[in-house]
Amino acid sequence: MRTLILHAAFIQLVALPVSAGDWNQWRGSGRDGLAETSPPLIETLPPEGLVPVWKSEPIKSARSGGWGSPSVAGSRVYLFTHEKEQQFDPGKKKFPWLSPDKRVGMTDEEYAEYERNRRDEDEARAKAFAFRERVYCFDAETGETKWISRSESVYTRFPQSGSPTVIDGRIYILGAGRQARCLDASNGNDVWTTRIPGEFRDEFYQSSILVVEGVAVVAATNLFGLNAKTGEIVWQVDEQKSRTTHSSPVSWNSGDGEYVIINFAGGQTACVDPHDGAELWRVKSEGGLSTPVVVGDRLITYGNSRQKGVRCFALNKQEPELVWHFRGVQDKGSSPVVVDGHLYVQGEKRVACIDIETGDREWTDFLDLASPQYTSLIAADGKVFYAHDGLTCFRATPDGFESLIEAKFDAEGRVATEEYFRDVLNLDEIEKEENGLEKSTRLYQKHVGRHGPLRCATPAISNGRMYVRTNDALVCYDLRASQ
Repeated sequence: MRTLILHAAFIQLVALPVSAGDWNQWRGSGRDGLAETSPPLIETLPPEGLVPVWKSEPIKSARSGGWGSPSVAGSRVYLFTHEKEQQFDPGKKKFPWLSPDKRVGMTDEEYAEYERNRRDEDEARAKAFAFRERVYCFDAETGETKWISRSESVYTRFPQSGSPTVIDGRIYILGAGRQARCLDASNGNDVWTTRIPGEFRDEFYQSSILVVEGVAVVAATNLFGLNAKTGEIVWQVDEQKSRTTHSSPVSWNSGDGEYVIINFAGGQTACVDPHDGAELWRVKSEGGLSTPVVVGDRLITYGNSRQKGVRCFALNKQEPELVWHFRGVQDKGSSPVVVDGHLYVQGEKRVACIDIETGDREWTDFLDLASPQYTSLIAADGKVFYAHDGLTCFRATPDGFESLIEAKFDAEGRVATEEYFRDVLNLDEIEKEENGLEKSTRLYQKHVGRHGPLRCATPAISNGRMYVRTNDALVCYDLRASQ
Protein backbone atom coordinates (compact mmCIF):
# COMPACT_ATOMS: atom_id res chain seq x y z
CA MET A 1 0.00 0.00 0.00
CA ARG A 2 1.21 3.49 -0.79
CA THR A 3 0.12 6.80 0.69
CA LEU A 4 -0.51 9.65 -1.73
CA ILE A 5 -0.15 12.89 0.19
CA LEU A 6 0.05 15.54 -2.47
CA HIS A 7 -0.45 15.30 -6.21
CA ALA A 8 -0.54 18.82 -7.56
CA ALA A 9 1.97 21.38 -8.72
CA PHE A 10 5.02 19.18 -8.19
CA ILE A 11 5.18 18.30 -11.87
CA GLN A 12 5.87 21.95 -12.59
CA LEU A 13 9.53 21.39 -11.68
CA VAL A 14 11.05 19.04 -14.22
CA ALA A 15 14.81 18.56 -14.28
CA LEU A 16 16.43 20.16 -17.29
CA PRO A 17 19.16 18.27 -19.14
CA VAL A 18 22.55 18.62 -17.51
CA SER A 19 25.76 19.36 -19.35
CA ALA A 20 27.03 16.23 -21.08
CA GLY A 21 30.33 16.46 -19.23
CA ASP A 22 28.82 16.83 -15.77
CA TRP A 23 29.02 14.20 -13.03
CA ASN A 24 26.21 15.86 -11.14
CA GLN A 25 25.12 13.01 -8.87
CA TRP A 26 26.02 9.59 -7.55
CA ARG A 27 27.71 7.60 -10.36
CA GLY A 28 27.37 10.43 -12.85
CA SER A 29 24.59 12.03 -14.84
CA GLY A 30 23.11 8.65 -15.82
CA ARG A 31 23.79 7.13 -12.37
CA ASP A 32 25.56 4.32 -14.20
CA GLY A 33 29.25 5.12 -13.68
CA LEU A 34 29.83 6.18 -17.29
CA ALA A 35 30.99 9.62 -18.39
CA GLU A 36 28.73 10.44 -21.33
CA THR A 37 31.41 12.45 -23.11
CA SER A 38 35.13 12.69 -22.55
CA PRO A 39 38.23 14.06 -24.24
CA PRO A 40 40.97 11.50 -24.98
CA LEU A 41 42.57 10.40 -21.70
CA ILE A 42 46.10 9.28 -20.92
CA GLU A 43 46.91 5.59 -21.31
CA THR A 44 50.09 5.58 -19.24
CA LEU A 45 51.45 7.67 -16.41
CA PRO A 46 54.35 10.04 -17.01
CA PRO A 47 57.62 8.63 -15.59
CA GLU A 48 57.34 10.96 -12.58
CA GLY A 49 53.62 10.29 -12.17
CA LEU A 50 50.79 12.79 -11.94
CA VAL A 51 50.77 15.65 -9.48
CA PRO A 52 47.42 17.10 -8.40
CA VAL A 53 45.96 20.06 -10.25
CA TRP A 54 44.74 21.02 -6.80
CA LYS A 55 44.16 19.63 -3.36
CA SER A 56 41.38 21.01 -1.20
CA GLU A 57 41.51 22.21 2.35
CA PRO A 58 41.54 19.37 4.92
CA ILE A 59 38.32 17.33 5.00
CA LYS A 60 37.39 14.80 7.67
CA SER A 61 36.49 11.34 6.45
CA ALA A 62 35.49 7.80 7.38
CA ARG A 63 34.31 7.52 11.00
CA SER A 64 34.98 11.23 11.50
CA GLY A 65 33.39 12.54 8.29
CA GLY A 66 31.78 9.79 6.26
CA TRP A 67 32.48 8.21 2.88
CA GLY A 68 30.48 10.47 0.56
CA SER A 69 31.56 10.80 -3.08
CA PRO A 70 31.96 14.08 -4.99
CA SER A 71 29.61 15.48 -7.64
CA VAL A 72 30.52 17.90 -10.43
CA ALA A 73 28.11 20.39 -12.02
CA GLY A 74 29.27 23.16 -14.30
CA SER A 75 32.38 24.76 -12.83
CA ARG A 76 31.78 23.51 -9.29
CA VAL A 77 32.53 20.36 -7.29
CA TYR A 78 30.32 19.44 -4.33
CA LEU A 79 30.91 17.12 -1.39
CA PHE A 80 28.80 16.21 1.64
CA THR A 81 30.31 15.25 5.01
CA HIS A 82 28.84 14.18 8.34
CA GLU A 83 31.49 15.12 10.88
CA LYS A 84 32.08 14.61 14.56
CA GLU A 85 34.27 16.59 16.92
CA GLN A 86 35.22 15.34 20.36
CA GLN A 87 34.13 17.59 23.24
CA PHE A 88 35.41 15.49 26.14
CA ASP A 89 36.94 12.06 26.79
CA PRO A 90 34.24 9.37 26.42
CA GLY A 91 36.33 6.81 28.29
CA LYS A 92 37.44 3.35 27.29
CA LYS A 93 35.03 1.12 25.39
CA LYS A 94 33.72 -1.98 27.15
CA PHE A 95 32.10 -3.42 24.03
CA PRO A 96 34.35 -2.91 20.99
CA TRP A 97 33.47 -4.29 17.58
CA LEU A 98 34.35 -7.97 17.31
CA SER A 99 35.85 -9.37 14.13
CA PRO A 100 34.53 -12.83 13.15
CA ASP A 101 37.56 -14.61 14.60
CA LYS A 102 36.88 -13.01 18.00
CA ARG A 103 33.28 -14.23 18.04
CA VAL A 104 34.34 -17.87 18.10
CA GLY A 105 32.74 -19.64 21.05
CA MET A 106 29.83 -17.21 21.34
CA THR A 107 26.32 -18.50 20.74
CA ASP A 108 23.99 -16.54 18.48
CA GLU A 109 22.12 -15.33 21.56
CA GLU A 110 25.33 -14.23 23.29
CA TYR A 111 26.51 -12.34 20.23
CA ALA A 112 23.12 -10.65 19.80
CA GLU A 113 23.24 -9.53 23.42
CA TYR A 114 26.80 -8.26 22.95
CA GLU A 115 25.69 -6.24 19.92
CA ARG A 116 22.80 -4.72 21.87
CA ASN A 117 25.21 -3.68 24.59
CA ARG A 118 27.63 -2.30 22.01
CA ARG A 119 24.91 -0.20 20.39
CA ASP A 120 23.80 1.17 23.77
CA GLU A 121 27.38 2.00 24.69
CA ASP A 122 28.09 3.71 21.36
CA GLU A 123 24.97 5.82 21.75
CA ALA A 124 26.03 6.86 25.26
CA ARG A 125 29.59 7.62 24.13
CA ALA A 126 28.24 9.81 21.33
CA LYS A 127 27.38 12.44 23.94
CA ALA A 128 31.11 13.20 24.11
CA PHE A 129 31.01 14.47 20.51
CA ALA A 130 29.40 17.27 18.56
CA PHE A 131 27.97 16.25 15.17
CA ARG A 132 27.76 18.58 12.19
CA GLU A 133 27.02 18.33 8.50
CA ARG A 134 28.89 20.22 5.84
CA VAL A 135 28.34 20.66 2.14
CA TYR A 136 31.50 21.88 0.42
CA CYS A 137 31.57 23.75 -2.87
CA PHE A 138 34.90 23.99 -4.71
CA ASP A 139 35.93 25.66 -7.94
CA ALA A 140 36.45 22.75 -10.34
CA GLU A 141 39.42 24.43 -12.02
CA THR A 142 41.35 25.76 -9.02
CA GLY A 143 40.06 23.94 -5.95
CA GLU A 144 39.21 27.23 -4.25
CA THR A 145 36.56 26.80 -1.59
CA LYS A 146 33.62 28.86 -2.84
CA TRP A 147 31.39 28.19 0.15
CA ILE A 148 30.66 25.74 2.95
CA SER A 149 27.17 25.08 4.27
CA ARG A 150 27.31 24.15 7.96
CA SER A 151 24.48 22.72 10.04
CA GLU A 152 24.15 20.99 13.39
CA SER A 153 23.49 17.27 13.19
CA VAL A 154 23.00 14.12 15.25
CA TYR A 155 24.76 10.85 15.94
CA THR A 156 24.26 7.85 13.66
CA ARG A 157 25.97 4.46 13.96
CA PHE A 158 27.89 5.21 10.78
CA PRO A 159 28.19 8.72 9.33
CA GLN A 160 25.77 9.69 6.57
CA SER A 161 27.63 9.28 3.28
CA GLY A 162 25.41 10.11 0.33
CA SER A 163 26.53 12.08 -2.71
CA PRO A 164 25.03 15.49 -3.53
CA THR A 165 22.51 15.47 -6.37
CA VAL A 166 22.80 18.74 -8.30
CA ILE A 167 19.81 19.53 -10.52
CA ASP A 168 18.71 22.90 -11.92
CA GLY A 169 20.88 24.92 -9.57
CA ARG A 170 19.83 23.02 -6.46
CA ILE A 171 21.60 20.45 -4.30
CA TYR A 172 19.70 17.55 -2.74
CA ILE A 173 21.16 15.52 0.12
CA LEU A 174 19.91 13.12 2.78
CA GLY A 175 21.31 14.17 6.13
CA ALA A 176 21.33 12.45 9.51
CA GLY A 177 18.18 12.10 11.58
CA ARG A 178 16.03 11.52 8.46
CA GLN A 179 16.51 15.09 7.24
CA ALA A 180 16.16 15.57 3.49
CA ARG A 181 17.68 18.89 2.48
CA CYS A 182 17.76 21.17 -0.53
CA LEU A 183 20.35 23.94 -0.94
CA ASP A 184 21.00 26.68 -3.45
CA ALA A 185 23.99 25.45 -5.47
CA SER A 186 25.28 28.98 -6.02
CA ASN A 187 25.73 29.93 -2.36
CA GLY A 188 24.78 26.99 -0.12
CA ASN A 189 21.74 28.71 1.35
CA ASP A 190 18.97 26.43 2.58
CA VAL A 191 15.97 26.16 0.27
CA TRP A 192 14.02 23.62 2.31
CA THR A 193 14.47 20.87 4.88
CA THR A 194 11.98 18.03 5.32
CA ARG A 195 12.00 15.59 8.18
CA ILE A 196 11.20 12.20 6.65
CA PRO A 197 8.51 10.41 8.71
CA GLY A 198 9.59 7.40 10.73
CA GLU A 199 11.30 6.44 13.96
CA PHE A 200 14.90 7.44 14.48
CA ARG A 201 17.43 6.35 17.06
CA ASP A 202 20.85 6.05 15.42
CA GLU A 203 20.02 4.67 11.99
CA PHE A 204 22.03 5.74 8.96
CA TYR A 205 21.03 5.88 5.30
CA GLN A 206 23.77 5.93 2.65
CA SER A 207 21.49 6.22 -0.36
CA SER A 208 21.74 9.30 -2.60
CA ILE A 209 18.62 11.21 -3.62
CA LEU A 210 17.29 10.80 -7.17
CA VAL A 211 15.44 13.71 -8.80
CA VAL A 212 13.10 12.64 -11.60
CA GLU A 213 9.94 14.22 -13.03
CA GLY A 214 10.10 16.99 -10.45
CA VAL A 215 10.22 14.53 -7.54
CA ALA A 216 13.08 14.00 -5.11
CA VAL A 217 13.06 10.26 -4.42
CA VAL A 218 14.42 9.50 -0.95
CA ALA A 219 15.27 6.06 0.46
CA ALA A 220 15.15 6.15 4.27
CA THR A 221 13.78 2.90 5.72
CA ASN A 222 11.14 3.00 3.01
CA LEU A 223 10.68 5.02 -0.15
CA PHE A 224 9.40 8.60 -0.27
CA GLY A 225 8.66 11.08 -3.02
CA LEU A 226 9.11 14.78 -2.24
CA ASN A 227 8.18 17.79 -4.29
CA ALA A 228 11.66 18.81 -5.46
CA LYS A 229 10.64 22.45 -5.50
CA THR A 230 9.09 22.74 -2.02
CA GLY A 231 10.14 19.63 -0.08
CA GLU A 232 6.53 18.62 0.58
CA ILE A 233 6.01 14.87 0.79
CA VAL A 234 4.07 13.70 -2.26
CA TRP A 235 3.88 9.99 -1.52
CA GLN A 236 5.41 7.17 0.48
CA VAL A 237 5.34 3.42 0.09
CA ASP A 238 4.45 0.85 2.72
CA GLU A 239 7.49 0.25 4.94
CA GLN A 240 6.62 -3.39 5.65
CA LYS A 241 6.45 -4.19 1.95
CA SER A 242 9.24 -2.00 0.69
CA ARG A 243 12.07 -1.55 3.16
CA THR A 244 14.99 0.19 1.52
CA THR A 245 18.71 -0.56 1.83
CA HIS A 246 21.74 1.68 1.31
CA SER A 247 21.34 1.21 -2.44
CA SER A 248 20.47 4.33 -4.44
CA PRO A 249 17.52 4.54 -6.83
CA VAL A 250 18.01 5.08 -10.57
CA SER A 251 15.71 6.21 -13.36
CA TRP A 252 14.48 4.26 -16.38
CA ASN A 253 13.00 5.77 -19.53
CA SER A 254 10.40 3.29 -20.73
CA GLY A 255 9.74 5.20 -23.93
CA ASP A 256 6.59 6.82 -22.60
CA GLY A 257 7.91 8.22 -19.34
CA GLU A 258 10.50 8.12 -16.58
CA TYR A 259 10.27 5.57 -13.78
CA VAL A 260 12.23 4.79 -10.61
CA ILE A 261 14.04 1.49 -10.14
CA ILE A 262 15.35 0.62 -6.69
CA ASN A 263 16.68 -2.33 -4.72
CA PHE A 264 14.57 -3.18 -1.68
CA ALA A 265 15.55 -5.39 1.25
CA GLY A 266 15.13 -9.11 0.79
CA GLY A 267 16.87 -9.16 -2.57
CA GLN A 268 14.01 -7.49 -4.44
CA THR A 269 14.12 -4.81 -7.12
CA ALA A 270 11.04 -2.77 -7.98
CA CYS A 271 9.86 -0.18 -10.47
CA VAL A 272 7.87 2.77 -9.12
CA ASP A 273 5.98 5.61 -10.78
CA PRO A 274 7.63 8.84 -9.54
CA HIS A 275 4.36 10.78 -9.75
CA ASP A 276 2.43 8.78 -7.15
CA GLY A 277 4.64 5.94 -5.88
CA ALA A 278 2.57 3.27 -7.61
CA GLU A 279 4.52 0.04 -8.08
CA LEU A 280 4.63 -1.32 -11.63
CA TRP A 281 6.50 -4.53 -10.90
CA ARG A 282 8.86 -6.31 -8.54
CA VAL A 283 11.40 -9.06 -9.22
CA LYS A 284 13.68 -11.25 -7.14
CA SER A 285 17.07 -9.87 -8.12
CA GLU A 286 19.31 -10.39 -5.07
CA GLY A 287 20.60 -6.89 -5.83
CA GLY A 288 22.07 -6.18 -2.41
CA LEU A 289 23.59 -2.79 -1.56
CA SER A 290 24.90 -2.02 -5.03
CA THR A 291 23.13 0.48 -7.26
CA PRO A 292 21.16 -1.02 -10.17
CA VAL A 293 22.46 -0.21 -13.65
CA VAL A 294 20.01 0.58 -16.45
CA VAL A 295 21.30 0.48 -20.02
CA GLY A 296 18.60 0.85 -22.64
CA ASP A 297 16.10 -1.93 -22.00
CA ARG A 298 18.44 -3.89 -19.75
CA LEU A 299 18.57 -3.87 -15.94
CA ILE A 300 21.73 -5.12 -14.21
CA THR A 301 21.78 -6.04 -10.50
CA TYR A 302 24.76 -7.22 -8.45
CA GLY A 303 24.61 -9.29 -5.26
CA ASN A 304 26.84 -9.87 -2.26
CA SER A 305 27.50 -13.56 -2.86
CA ARG A 306 28.48 -15.62 -5.89
CA GLN A 307 25.16 -17.43 -5.79
CA LYS A 308 23.37 -14.09 -6.03
CA GLY A 309 25.90 -12.83 -8.55
CA VAL A 310 25.17 -10.51 -11.47
CA ARG A 311 21.73 -10.68 -13.07
CA CYS A 312 20.39 -9.12 -16.23
CA PHE A 313 16.70 -8.47 -16.88
CA ALA A 314 14.92 -7.34 -20.04
CA LEU A 315 12.86 -4.34 -18.97
CA ASN A 316 9.21 -3.67 -19.66
CA LYS A 317 6.34 -2.11 -17.72
CA GLN A 318 4.69 -5.43 -16.84
CA GLU A 319 7.22 -8.00 -15.61
CA PRO A 320 10.93 -7.98 -16.49
CA GLU A 321 12.37 -11.22 -17.80
CA LEU A 322 15.59 -12.70 -16.45
CA VAL A 323 17.97 -12.89 -19.41
CA TRP A 324 21.05 -14.29 -17.71
CA HIS A 325 22.73 -14.89 -14.34
CA PHE A 326 26.52 -14.74 -13.86
CA ARG A 327 27.97 -16.28 -10.68
CA GLY A 328 31.66 -15.47 -11.09
CA VAL A 329 32.02 -12.49 -8.70
CA GLN A 330 30.47 -10.84 -5.65
CA ASP A 331 30.93 -7.68 -3.57
CA LYS A 332 29.24 -6.10 -0.55
CA GLY A 333 28.27 -2.91 -2.35
CA SER A 334 30.31 -2.15 -5.46
CA SER A 335 28.36 -1.26 -8.61
CA PRO A 336 29.43 -2.31 -12.13
CA VAL A 337 29.70 -0.21 -15.29
CA VAL A 338 28.69 -0.92 -18.89
CA VAL A 339 30.79 0.26 -21.84
CA ASP A 340 29.84 -0.52 -25.45
CA GLY A 341 27.69 -3.52 -24.65
CA HIS A 342 30.00 -5.09 -22.10
CA LEU A 343 29.69 -5.12 -18.32
CA TYR A 344 32.76 -4.62 -16.15
CA VAL A 345 32.45 -5.71 -12.54
CA GLN A 346 34.87 -6.14 -9.64
CA GLY A 347 34.69 -8.36 -6.60
CA GLU A 348 36.83 -10.75 -4.56
CA LYS A 349 40.05 -9.26 -5.98
CA ARG A 350 38.83 -10.04 -9.49
CA VAL A 351 37.54 -8.00 -12.39
CA ALA A 352 35.36 -9.56 -15.06
CA CYS A 353 34.03 -8.57 -18.48
CA ILE A 354 30.58 -9.88 -19.45
CA ASP A 355 28.59 -9.56 -22.68
CA ILE A 356 25.33 -7.91 -21.56
CA GLU A 357 23.31 -9.53 -24.34
CA THR A 358 24.31 -13.12 -23.60
CA GLY A 359 25.82 -13.12 -20.12
CA ASP A 360 28.91 -14.84 -21.50
CA ARG A 361 32.14 -14.13 -19.67
CA GLU A 362 34.67 -12.58 -22.01
CA TRP A 363 37.47 -12.65 -19.45
CA THR A 364 38.34 -12.54 -15.75
CA ASP A 365 41.55 -11.22 -14.25
CA PHE A 366 43.04 -11.13 -10.77
CA LEU A 367 43.65 -7.85 -8.93
CA ASP A 368 46.63 -7.89 -6.57
CA LEU A 369 44.89 -5.88 -3.85
CA ALA A 370 44.47 -6.29 -0.10
CA SER A 371 40.70 -6.14 0.48
CA PRO A 372 38.88 -4.13 -2.20
CA GLN A 373 35.15 -3.69 -1.63
CA TYR A 374 32.29 -1.21 -1.92
CA THR A 375 34.00 1.28 -4.25
CA SER A 376 32.35 1.28 -7.69
CA LEU A 377 33.89 1.18 -11.14
CA ILE A 378 33.66 4.24 -13.39
CA ALA A 379 34.48 4.64 -17.08
CA ALA A 380 35.41 7.34 -19.59
CA ASP A 381 37.01 7.36 -23.05
CA GLY A 382 36.92 3.57 -23.34
CA LYS A 383 38.79 3.12 -20.08
CA VAL A 384 37.63 1.73 -16.73
CA PHE A 385 38.93 3.18 -13.46
CA TYR A 386 38.91 1.59 -10.03
CA ALA A 387 40.07 3.49 -6.93
CA HIS A 388 41.08 1.32 -3.98
CA ASP A 389 44.19 2.03 -1.88
CA GLY A 390 45.64 3.06 -5.23
CA LEU A 391 44.31 3.53 -8.75
CA THR A 392 43.79 0.86 -11.39
CA CYS A 393 42.90 1.68 -15.00
CA PHE A 394 42.31 -0.86 -17.76
CA ARG A 395 40.99 -0.71 -21.30
CA ALA A 396 37.28 -1.38 -21.78
CA THR A 397 37.57 -4.19 -24.29
CA PRO A 398 36.22 -7.75 -24.49
CA ASP A 399 39.53 -8.93 -25.97
CA GLY A 400 41.19 -9.46 -22.59
CA PHE A 401 42.37 -7.55 -19.54
CA GLU A 402 44.73 -4.79 -20.67
CA SER A 403 46.19 -2.89 -17.74
CA LEU A 404 46.99 0.74 -18.49
CA ILE A 405 47.70 2.26 -15.07
CA GLU A 406 48.55 0.66 -11.74
CA ALA A 407 49.49 3.38 -9.28
CA LYS A 408 49.80 4.46 -5.66
CA PHE A 409 49.40 7.85 -3.96
CA ASP A 410 51.85 9.66 -1.70
CA ALA A 411 51.12 12.14 1.08
CA GLU A 412 51.19 15.11 -1.32
CA GLY A 413 48.76 13.41 -3.71
CA ARG A 414 51.23 12.39 -6.41
CA VAL A 415 50.01 9.35 -8.36
CA ALA A 416 52.85 7.15 -9.58
CA THR A 417 53.92 3.55 -9.91
CA GLU A 418 55.16 1.63 -6.90
CA GLU A 419 58.55 1.39 -8.62
CA TYR A 420 58.76 5.19 -8.79
CA PHE A 421 58.12 5.55 -5.07
CA ARG A 422 60.56 2.78 -4.21
CA ASP A 423 63.24 4.58 -6.19
CA VAL A 424 62.49 7.99 -4.64
CA LEU A 425 62.54 6.52 -1.13
CA ASN A 426 65.70 4.48 -1.91
CA LEU A 427 64.04 1.35 -0.59
CA ASP A 428 66.24 -1.11 -2.50
CA GLU A 429 69.33 0.19 -0.69
CA ILE A 430 67.59 0.39 2.68
CA GLU A 431 66.52 -3.25 2.39
CA LYS A 432 70.19 -4.27 2.21
CA GLU A 433 70.76 -2.91 5.72
CA GLU A 434 70.28 -4.82 8.95
CA ASN A 435 66.53 -5.00 9.60
CA GLY A 436 66.25 -3.29 6.24
CA LEU A 437 62.94 -4.85 5.24
CA GLU A 438 61.31 -3.62 8.43
CA LYS A 439 62.73 -0.11 7.91
CA SER A 440 61.68 -0.12 4.27
CA THR A 441 58.13 -1.16 5.12
CA ARG A 442 57.77 1.56 7.76
CA LEU A 443 59.09 4.22 5.40
CA TYR A 444 56.84 3.11 2.55
CA GLN A 445 53.77 3.06 4.77
CA LYS A 446 54.55 6.53 6.10
CA HIS A 447 54.98 8.18 2.70
CA VAL A 448 52.79 6.02 0.43
CA GLY A 449 50.93 3.09 1.97
CA ARG A 450 48.75 5.12 4.32
CA HIS A 451 47.60 7.47 1.61
CA GLY A 452 45.37 7.20 -1.41
CA PRO A 453 41.65 7.18 -2.19
CA LEU A 454 39.19 6.96 0.67
CA ARG A 455 37.89 3.42 0.73
CA CYS A 456 34.19 3.11 -0.16
CA ALA A 457 34.13 6.55 -1.85
CA THR A 458 33.95 6.59 -5.66
CA PRO A 459 35.73 9.25 -7.75
CA ALA A 460 33.95 11.58 -10.16
CA ILE A 461 35.25 12.14 -13.67
CA SER A 462 34.23 15.18 -15.68
CA ASN A 463 35.70 16.76 -18.81
CA GLY A 464 38.92 14.82 -18.50
CA ARG A 465 39.49 15.56 -14.83
CA MET A 466 39.16 13.05 -12.03
CA TYR A 467 38.11 14.17 -8.56
CA VAL A 468 39.26 11.75 -5.88
CA ARG A 469 38.32 11.86 -2.23
CA THR A 470 41.31 10.81 -0.17
CA ASN A 471 41.56 10.22 3.56
CA ASP A 472 42.05 13.92 4.26
CA ALA A 473 41.00 16.00 1.23
CA LEU A 474 39.46 16.18 -2.22
CA VAL A 475 42.07 16.02 -4.98
CA CYS A 476 41.81 16.84 -8.69
CA TYR A 477 43.88 15.19 -11.45
CA ASP A 478 44.06 16.13 -15.12
CA LEU A 479 43.85 12.92 -17.15
CA ARG A 480 43.62 14.52 -20.58
CA ALA A 481 46.02 13.10 -23.13
CA SER A 482 46.74 16.54 -24.61
CA GLN A 483 46.93 19.51 -22.25
